Parts: sequence; C-alpha cells; structure tokens
Amino acid sequence: MLESVYKHLERLQEQVRDLPPFQQAILKKAVEELSNSLQEMAASSQFESATSKAAKLVELEKTNHLLERTVAQQTTQLRKLQEQLDKEISQHRRDNLALTKSEAKLQTALRNSPDIISIIGSDGRVKYHSAALERILGYNSEERIGKFHGELIHPDDLLAWRYYFGKLLENPGVGKPIEYRKRHADGSWIYLESIGNSLLHDSSLQGILIDSREIGERKQAEIAIRESESHYKVISQITSDFAYSWQVLPDGKFAPEWATEAFERCTGSLPKQLKSSGWWSLELVHPDDREILIKQLEGCTFSRTGANEYRIIDRQNQVRWVRDSWQAVWDKTEGRVVRLWGVCQEITDRQQVQLKLQLANEVSQAQIASAPLAVNCIGNDGTAVAWNRAAEELFGWTAAEVLGQPLQNILEGQKQDFYGVLKSACNGKLQNGLEVCLLKKDGSSINVWMWAAPVRDPGGDILGTINIFSDLSERKRIEEERQKLAALKNMEEPFWARYVSPSKIPKKNSDK
Repeated sequence: MLESVYKHLERLQEQVRDLPPFQQAILKKAVEELSNSLQEMAASSQFESATSKAAKLVELEKTNHLLERTVAQQTTQLRKLQEQLDKEISQHRRDNLALTKSEAKLQTALRNSPDIISIIGSDGRVKYHSAALERILGYNSEERIGKFHGELIHPDDLLAWRYYFGKLLENPGVGKPIEYRKRHADGSWIYLESIGNSLLHDSSLQGILIDSREIGERKQAEIAIRESESHYKVISQITSDFAYSWQVLPDGKFAPEWATEAFERCTGSLPKQLKSSGWWSLELVHPDDREILIKQLEGCTFSRTGANEYRIIDRQNQVRWVRDSWQAVWDKTEGRVVRLWGVCQEITDRQQVQLKLQLANEVSQAQIASAPLAVNCIGNDGTAVAWNRAAEELFGWTAAEVLGQPLQNILEGQKQDFYGVLKSACNGKLQNGLEVCLLKKDGSSINVWMWAAPVRDPGGDILGTINIFSDLSERKRIEEERQKLAALKNMEEPFWARYVSPSKIPKKNSDK
C-alpha cells in the first residue's frame, strides 16, 4: 500500500514542476510534509510489523511447543492404544482358536456320543440330531431335520410323550426321564429312555434338548425279572417253603403283611391269621426258640441280611425245623428299615440227618481218642485235625502242639513221598500196612506200619485222610533175633568152633 502511495507522490512531484513558482512552493511543501508523514508512517508500520512478527514468533513458538507436547502425548497415547489393540487382537485370536477347538471337541463329542442328542422346536419339529441317530435307529440325521419328533414313537407310547412334551413347553428346565419305543429304520421297535431340558428361552438354542439312550437290554432284564418273580410266585405256591413280608412301623414294631400259600401247608395256619396276630402270638414258634426270633426282628435294624434256624409247632403239635432267611429294606428318605422280606425253608429232615451225623461224629471221635494205636487225621491243606493220646505217646508231640499245623514228624527227604501216599489215599487207593520211617520229638526216628483211608463229608466230598500207625521197632527186633537163631540152627558146627583148634574139636560118632 505505501509503495503505491509513493509512486503517486513521485508523479505529483513531477507535475509540480509544471506549476507556477508560488503554487509550486506551496505544493512542494505540502508534498514534502506528506512525504515525511508517509515515511514516519512507513517507519511506524515497519516497527509495528516487526513487533507483531516477533510477538507472533513467540506465540508461534509457544504454540509449537504446546503442539509438540500434545503430539508427544498423543503419540504416547496412540502407542498405548496400539499395544492395547494388539493385545486385544491376540486375545481375540486366542479366544477364536479356543472357541474353534471347543466347537471341534463338542462336535467330536456329539459324533461319538452313545446317546442321541436332539433339539426339538416348540412346534415339535426336529432342529438337530446327533450322529448316534443312525447307529441306534438307522436314520440319517440330516434327513430327519424338520420332521416331527413324535411320528416315529410307538402308538401306545405317543400319548405319554405328548403329555411329557407339553410339560417341557410349560416348565423350563430339566424334566424327569421318560421311556418309550421308537420305530427303527428296519421296522423294529427300539426302547429308549429320554431326558428333556427345556431351553426355549435360551437365545443360543431356542429349543428343547432331548438326550435319548437305548435301554433294550435293560428292558429285557426287567421283563426277565418280572417273569422270574412270576415263576417264583408259582413255585412258592407249590413248594413246602413259604415267603413272607413284615412292615416295620416307625415305633419299631412289626406288622405282618402277607405270606405265600405254602405257609398253610407248612404250619397248618392260614396267612390271614399271621396278619392278625403274628408269629409268637399264634404259638407257632417253639417256646425255646421264640427269643431267637425276637432278636432276629430287633437286629434287622442293624443288619441288612440274616438267617436263623428255629423250630415251629404246627396244628398237629408236630415240631418242624425251618431256616428263616431275611432281607431288610432300607428307606433313604426315612433313614430306617421299613420292611422285612423273608423265606422259610423246612429243614426237619436235614436237621435230623445232622443230628445223626453229629452223634456219629462224636462216636468216631471217642473211638479215635481211645484207640490203642496212634491215629491222626490230615486235612486237604496238609494240617493235622486229629491227634489221639496213642500218637502223643508214640511220637512225643502233644495234640496242642500238632493240631492246625503241618506234620512235624516227617523226614525232610521223605515229605514228597509221604504226602504222595496221602494223595493216593484221597484218590481211593487205600494204604494197608505201608512201612515208613518217621521222626519223634526227641529227634530219633521210628519205623511204623501205616494205614491210610479218605475221610468224606455227608455229600461225599473228601475232607482229608485218617492215618493209623503201629510201631515196628519191637517187632523188627524180634524178627532179627528170630532170623539170627534160625541162622545158628542151620550151621554145621557151633559158632564157637572158629575159636577152638581143630584137633580139640570132638568128632561125631558116625556109628550113632
């Protein structure tokens, strides 16, 4: 702007020369004053401009420093944000990898699960089936998508399924198990047990999760059990043994519930009489055995199973032995025994046989104890179960030292042969008069004759062997003396002839 004014001023000075001197002087003076004013103005403007520039430079420098600090702060913040972003990206990648692995595991688990995992929509249509569907029912899982879940259920079970499914629609959560039959692809019916979990309000599923497993073997077992129970009931009705049930009341008392029909044939009393009065009130149990039965009933609260043998008196006043085997039923909810099941088997004949066997056994023990010869019995395990007084005197060991222990009077090198003899006796090969050499307690040996025979129980099973021993020492000594005397008798000249000169031996008279 000032430069333009200066140019106009220079033109004006050039034009002043063309004016008259008087006007030229006035105008020249005015031009000079104007020029001076312009110069002052220019100088002032330059100063202000310089001052303004300096202030601007200072302000600009401050701004620059502020901007540098701001940029540094922003750079630091950006670096932190970048690091945080990198961490989040890394975590996101790890989460995605874990999710991928988890989904892979879930898919693997679903593919290899023995159960059929299904997702059913609220309309009853299938949204998902696991691969087990083909293995159990023979259908392709993809082909069943969109089909109604209930269309393969047995008609007799369909109503129960609809009721169950309706409950799942009304009540979110896990339902109770349900059993039903489903048609296999080959037309057969498969028993399934299913548990439903209503997850209709779960945004990730929005359906009902059904876990189904095949229970064909279990159903067959249940059918077999029912048939077995039916057979047992028939058998219990036609046999002399009878079954019964007692109810255990909260106060500890027992209330008869029922007894099979064989109860009447065995006791002569009706089952309804048992219900109304009980065992001892019927005077059914022998007076000497009633306490045993009462203890049995009291003990059922501590033991789950038990058995007792006692006598009963029937309507004809005949005494019969029975074996009473019972099973206590424990109720977890009440925390006590609530029922007692039992079976009574008549064992009168067996008891009489046992009494006879007991008597025979006592007689045998008395005979062994009083036998003049040494007798012992060896069990199948090789230990002594009998050792009489004669054996104590012959071998030196007392019964207390021998019973329950392996035999101690067998020579070390003859054990295999000795037990081989016992094994032969157990196999039916009797040993009569076998000569053996055995030890005595003092360490000396003794020659004996041995007889061995098997010992059997009432069922014919071999329990061990009975062995009888006779001392051969004295007999051997006598036999040896007898043999020596016989040898001397058969000599042509007396034994003392060897010690006398031949000329002094008297000659036999040939004439005599």
